[in-house]
Amino acid sequence: MAELENILSRLEMIFKATKLKHVIIGGIAVIHYGHVRATQYIEIIIEDDYSKISQFIGLLKSYEFDVLDNQFKLAYQEKTNISIFDKKSFLRLDIIVANKKQEHEVLKNAKREKILGKDLCIAPLEYVLIGKLLYMGLIDDIPNSELLEYQDIVDFLTLFHANKESIDLVFLTDKAKEIGLKITLDKLLSIDI
Repeated sequence: MAELENILSRLEMIFKATKLKHVIIGGIAVIHYGHVRATQYIEIIIEDDYSKISQFIGLLKSYEFDVLDNQFKLAYQEKTNISIFDKKSFLRLDIIVANKKQEHEVLKNAKREKILGKDLCIAPLEYVLIGKLLYMGLIDDIPNSELLEYQDIVDFLTLFHANKESIDLVFLTDKAKEIGLKITLDKLLSIDI
């Protein structure tokens, strides 16, 4: 946990300095909303502002992240995720430059919160759940007896049931319809745990 706090502390300083819009998603968001589990990377969506991204890259290097300029530029041009390793731990950053409609939407709706005591932006809970649906895709062909073998399904169910009272179910259902995964949502919500 100390390594994670250290990396988040450095990210907090970097994002304050660059004023680069960002949102943490994935495993760290899952942990933040109440499902403690292991993760080896921190997924972050950032805005597509190359002047700020250049400063961001420079600061990552000065804060002991291993940034390979050519790989970063290639991933930026090809609109793919960019992996950046931390020189101080086994953790890595998985950077996504906002390109798709859903990425822009999550970035726009980011909430500034304390994440392990660090002031950073995180995806709202409903968007974390939607992200899990996107990773799962259609699961109608998977027998219920096998569903709990998948990390994304366990993450979704744990977060949903732990936060059931505060989740905007209408919003979640509408988004699931929009992305064509209402069947997946319905199957998940039908599981008794």
